[in-house]
Amino acid sequence: MPTVNLAPLSLGELLDQTFSYLRKHFWLFAGIMVAPEALLVGLNLLMQIFLRPPRFVPGTRVVPSAQLAAFMARAGMSTLAILLAYYVIYALALGATTYALSEIHLGRATTILESYRAVRRRLGRLINVTLTILIRTFGVFLLAGCLLAFCLALMGSLPRSLVWVAVLLGFALLVGFVLTGVLLIIFLVRYSVAVPALVLENLSARQALKRSVALTRGFLWRLLVVGVLTLLIRTVVVFLCQSPFTIAVLLVTVKGGYPSIWLQIPSMLVAGVCATATAPLFMIGFALAYYDLRVRKEGFDLQLMMSNLDEAQPQSAGAQPVDKEYAPLADAGIFGMCLLTLLTAGLYAPIWFLIRRRALNNLRSREKLEVLPIAAALAGLVTSLCLSILGRSRWGSWIASDNTLVVLARGISLVAGLTLIVQCFKVRRILLDHLAPRQEAMFSAGIRMQHEESFSRMGTFFFGIFYLQYKINSMLDLYISSPGGREEVETPASAMPVPPVIS
Repeated sequence: MPTVNLAPLSLGELLDQTFSYLRKHFWLFAGIMVAPEALLVGLNLLMQIFLRPPRFVPGTRVVPSAQLAAFMARAGMSTLAILLAYYVIYALALGATTYALSEIHLGRATTILESYRAVRRRLGRLINVTLTILIRTFGVFLLAGCLLAFCLALMGSLPRSLVWVAVLLGFALLVGFVLTGVLLIIFLVRYSVAVPALVLENLSARQALKRSVALTRGFLWRLLVVGVLTLLIRTVVVFLCQSPFTIAVLLVTVKGGYPSIWLQIPSMLVAGVCATATAPLFMIGFALAYYDLRVRKEGFDLQLMMSNLDEAQPQSAGAQPVDKEYAPLADAGIFGMCLLTLLTAGLYAPIWFLIRRRALNNLRSREKLEVLPIAAALAGLVTSLCLSILGRSRWGSWIASDNTLVVLARGISLVAGLTLIVQCFKVRRILLDHLAPRQEAMFSAGIRMQHEESFSRMGTFFFGIFYLQYKINSMLDLYISSPGGREEVETPASAMPVPPVIS
């Protein structure tokens, strides 16, 4: 491994290295960002082609309400589908960019394909950590909206004689918005190095968030400057390149016409190209900030130096090879799982089993999860959903579709649901077998009984994967410390409830 000189960087040096890496390895970082930006542009083009706005009533400036409602519903569903698809690919691209920057920064070479391969198994955790940040950000906006509604309602109910109270409420509203904005910025900056921590230290989503909070403590202003500057550069470049087309669209709209699709296509293409060229700046800056924070707080440069010395020594004969196929258990947020289940119309449940099947099968148990029943349940749920959609397009309404296909669709859904319940209890038995003592002893049966009581049958039956994931999260928390992420509890091997599992 080549020698790497890591040293604490000033803010100017950090920004200079960010731009220098993008300039020297432009095609690598831009190539990584091609996938999400091309997907976004392509889906937006399809939406513009097939989703035309409603026309005015001839001779008026009024749009029929039925057409407007149908257009808004189609536009909302299309936008949601675009954002979900873009969100998944963009999360993967963020991880790939972080990995590529890490390899370059540590003196190694990499390619676009290698970067994506290195993080493809972390896709679920990348989605989890970015989704958690979005949900918490949405919570801040929701708090601001509730404060605004409360203050406006209170101001509207006051008589004119209490004008001074209305003035105080208005001032309180202004202060509340300022505090909400500050809180939002603090949230985002505290989690700014969560993705680098997840990718480079192989942490779970919750651990990566905690790790980011610990590393960024005391350096929030520094990271805020990096984030604002990189986002500002991207916004300005996209705006300047897209402004001629935007002005043309506005002129056509002001004159009462509809912008031509041939005017919108080059605008979207230009915006996609500019975003591809400038988007890597954001993650390059924060990945470098992650290394700089570790050097400042943990002496990462010394750790790297010692690891290089260890690699230079010959490997002992008794060293065990690393199992590249090892799949560790992973924790997940229950709220995020509920949201994914709602957004996928229940399809996430069998996907949860498929994602964690290898990790669960690695546990100490004779029970093993098979792919066939889980795939059959997933196919049944997809078939039931497709029958409803096809029936809607065939008979013109959901009611007629349900009346015609209700027995078939519900029968398939019932069989798929029962199959998933069976798999839930199989996972419960796997966890119980793993928690059981390895050797028979005087109190081994009592220990087994205690574990069985801790895994509720009613909870497994009614809450399924959400209850099982909650129990898995609880087990992982026993053996993974929050600051470092992968430290083991010093417990005798015979009493360990779970092995040293890395999530």
